[in-house]
Amino acid sequence: NKVGLFGLLQSFADLLKLIIKFKVMFFQNRSWLSWLGVYLLVVLSCGYCVILALGYSGMSCSNLMLWFLALTSVTGYSLLSVGWGSYNKFALLSCVRSAFGSVSFEACFMCVVIMVAVVVGGYGCG
Repeated sequence: NKVGLFGLLQSFADLLKLIIKFKVMFFQNRSWLSWLGVYLLVVLSCGYCVILALGYSGMSCSNLMLWFLALTSVTGYSLLSVGWGSYNKFALLSCVRSAFGSVSFEACFMCVVIMVAVVVGGYGCG
C-alpha cells in the first residue's frame, strides 16, 4: 500500500494525485484560488529545499534564517487559499486550523531567531 522505498515517495504520489485528478482543467469544484494555494505550497516546499541546500553547502549563508521566516509567513496564506477555494466548510475549517498552527509556529520561531541574533550579534552562520 506504500509507494516507493518504504513509503518515502508517498507524499509525492499524493501530490501528483492531487494535481492530476481532474477531467477538464479548472472544471471541477476547485476554484482558481484553491489551485493557486496548491501551486504556492509546491513552490514553498521547493524554496525550503533550496534554503536547506544552501545551508548545508559551504557557501555564505548570511540571511538564511530570515529567508526561512519569509517563506514560513507565506505558508499560512497558501493554506487559507486552499481551504477557502474548496467550497467545503470542513476543508475550510481544517485549513484555518492549520494556518493558525503555522502562524503560532512562526511567531515562536521568530522570537527565538531574534533572541539568538541579539545574543550572537547578527544573523550570519559564521
